[in-house]
This record gives sequence, structure tokens and C-alpha cells, in this order.
Amino acid sequence: MSVLLEIATIIAPLFVIAGIGFAWGRSGMPFDTNMIGSLVVNFAVPCLIFSTLTRLEVDISDFGAAAGMFSLAVGANIVVSAILLRVMSRDIGAFLPATVFANTGNMGLPLCLFAFGDEGLALGISIFVVSASANFLLGVSFVSGKFSLRETIMAPHLYVVVAALGFLFAEVQPPAWLANTTYIIGGMSIPLMLVALGVSLARLTVSSFGQSFILGLYRLGFGLGIGLTLSWFFELEGIARGVLILQCAMPSAVLNYIIAARYDRKPDEIAGLVVGSTFVSLATLPLLLLVAIQGPG
Repeated sequence: MSVLLEIATIIAPLFVIAGIGFAWGRSGMPFDTNMIGSLVVNFAVPCLIFSTLTRLEVDISDFGAAAGMFSLAVGANIVVSAILLRVMSRDIGAFLPATVFANTGNMGLPLCLFAFGDEGLALGISIFVVSASANFLLGVSFVSGKFSLRETIMAPHLYVVVAALGFLFAEVQPPAWLANTTYIIGGMSIPLMLVALGVSLARLTVSSFGQSFILGLYRLGFGLGIGLTLSWFFELEGIARGVLILQCAMPSAVLNYIIAARYDRKPDEIAGLVVGSTFVSLATLPLLLLVAIQGPG
């Protein structure tokens, strides 16, 4: 019973805050998704990353290990997803990012925080940095059909990670004014991300839902499978294990739809994959958290 109550405590804030966003989106009231998204990406999340990494005594080796293992998960997912899409005769360039890159930000970071506290958030951030960077680089390249470093180079979170790691390596605390400012600004990122997630789900236009839904189920199933496999292979325990499993098993990121819409590469079908995988993920979240929290055996 205590585990069930713990899971309910973790899930409740996510459902409530994302539900507010979903109801807001359905109501037709104005919500500038582009403005909120830019605020979160360019200011709130970078400040959250900097504040979390410098405020906690994060072991850099743990931070790097989480990022490295998730990179292996992304690589395996690219190979398997490309084969699956080829078998299904789907547009690999359009669908590959949506089957590979999970919602490690809007949904993953809040879950890591609610389930495992600040340490879980710090490890979740390392995975988010890898996922977001790979999506900006490879995701855009797959969809657009041309390789470009521009999106990755312009992403502010990379420079913030470098700055935070610089303080950690030097074993120096940032100035109080900087620490306080980034802590306050970073604090708005998780509620804004969850509200924006709810609004996006309410507003996405979906078509060809059948095969997109199947690919959404694959995204969740393969993600969970690779997370469990890597955690077993590297003998992970506790928070490190739980965070890796959670982040690997997240649904398709809303960013995949935004990129598909930008390049007009089957955006409605990608929306179906995002929406389908997200709602199935929400429905099965108690089971996922049980697996992530309780550990093997």
C-alpha cells in the first residue's frame, strides 16, 4: 500500500498541472505556445540545469555515465526503428525522430524530480541534454534531409552545462546573485513545461491514427526494454536505475511534431504518434513507476 501511495503522490502533480494545460487548450482561451516554448527553452530550462548542477554536489562521473548510457539507448533505437520503418514501408526520414527521441524534458524531468528528488532531477537533466542535443542535430537532419549543426550550436543548454561543469571541476560555488537568480528562474520551468505539454496535446491535429498509434506503442515498449536492458547490463541500482528507465520509456516528444510541421514532413501523422504514445504512457504510468522504483526482484 505504501508503494501505491508513493506512486499516487508522484503522478498527481503531473496530471493536475498537465490537466490544467489540456483544459486551457480545449477551452479556446489564448495561449502563445511559441512564446512560452521560447521562454522555457532559452531561459527557464538553462537556469534549471545550471542551478541544479551547481546547487547539488553532483558526482560528475554519475552525470557522465547517465548521459553515456542514454546515448547507447538512442543509438540502438535508431538502428531498430529504421529497420522497423523499412519493414512497414513508412517514410524513415519523417518517422524516425518521433520513434527515437522521447519526451525527456516536459514529462521526463518532472517525473525524475517527483520520483527521486533533486538527485533524480540532476541525472534526468544529463539524459535530457543528450536527448535534446541529438534531436536538434539528428532529428532535424532526418526530417529536413540535410545535415546541419546550426540547431545544435544555437541550443543554450549546451553552454549552460559547460559553465556548470566548470564550477564543479573548479570546486567553486557560483556568486550568490547568480545562484539565486538561476534558482528562481529555473523554478518556473517544470510547471510551464507541464502546462505547455497539456496545451499541445489538446491542440494537435491528428490523422492516420492507426499506424501512428502502433509506432507510439513501439516507442514506449522499446524504450522500456532498452532501459531495463542497460540497467541490468551495467548493474545499476537505486536512483540511477530508476531515472534511466523512466527517461528511456517516455513517449514521443512534442518537439518531433514541431520539427515535422516546420518542414511539412507528415506533421498530422507525427501528431498521431505523439498523442497516442503520450496518452498510453499516462495510462500506464503507475506500472512504469512501480518498475522504476521497486527495482529488480
